[in-house]
Order: sequence, then structure tokens, then C-alpha cells
Amino acid sequence: MLLQQKTFIASVAAAGLVLAAAGYAQTTTPAPPQAAPAAKAPAPREPETGAAARLNLTQAQQDQIRALREAQRKDAQALGEKMRAARQQLREAMRADVPDEAAVRAAAEAVAALEVDQAVLQTRSRAQFMKALTPEQQVQMKEMRARAAQRAQRAMRAQRQIMMRRDRMMRQQYHRWWRDWI
Repeated sequence: MLLQQKTFIASVAAAGLVLAAAGYAQTTTPAPPQAAPAAKAPAPREPETGAAARLNLTQAQQDQIRALREAQRKDAQALGEKMRAARQQLREAMRADVPDEAAVRAAAEAVAALEVDQAVLQTRSRAQFMKALTPEQQVQMKEMRARAAQRAQRAMRAQRQIMMRRDRMMRQQYHRWWRDWI
């Protein structure tokens, strides 16, 4: 009888660990699906906010940057469609009943090549944006980006600490529960 009780307790504890690990693994939420862009009439110009306001952009600079963003948006959308198709091909190649290593490699290489194209597009867009700025504005922009990177690092550290506290709390709760059962 005592052996059966210990076996039952051990199986309940194992199930608790599995459930806790599953709950811990599902802490992130998936991104909401992007809505299809709706055709709309151009909105009247609003005063610039955020970085544009802090950089004191001239009207000519604002127009130039707006045109750059629009061109980049079109290129990024086209590249995004190619990326979705390439990732779908990779998933299908990986899920085949009889996986073909050559097909998986080819699909993975296609995805990697498109990721390279995305990185190049982002770099080109950033360089074109910086060319539209005066040297003083470029310095300001670099400082703003550095501050943003520091804020992101602090946020990541804070998130990591929260997760560590949560993990420690869950372990303590599990140990209390286990101790009470024994």
C-alpha cells in the first residue's frame, strides 16, 4: 500500500512539473495577424512627432524622407511576400512523409537568401535616411539610437529578472507542495 501511495505521489509530482513547464514555455503571445492595407486617400499633413520633431527637419527633408519610406515600404512588402512563400515551401519540405534532404536544403537556402536581402534593404534604407540629414542631425540621430538601445537593454534585463523571480517562486511553491505531500 505504501509503495502505491509513493508511486501515485511521484506521478502527480511529475505531471505537475510537466504542466508547470508547459505554462512557463507559453509566456509569450503570438503577434496579431497583419491586416491587408486598405486603399485610402492621402491624409492631410500633421505636425511631425517623435524623432522627426526632435531633429527639426525642414519641409524638404520631410518630403524626401516620406518618399524614401514609401519606396522602402513597397520593396519590403514585395520581399515579405517572397519570404512567406519561401517559408511555406520550407515547412512543406520539412513535413513531407519522406523528407528529401536536398529539397529542405534548397528551401532553407532560399529563406536565408531572402533574409540577406531584407538586411540589405534595411541597411540601404537607413543609409538613405541618414543622407537626407545634415551632419548635426546625423549626430543627434545616432545619440537617439544609442539611448534607445540602452533602454532596450534595461528592459531586457528587467524582463530577465522578472522571469528569474517567477522561476524561483514556482520552484519554492513546488518544494512546499512536495514537502506537504511527503
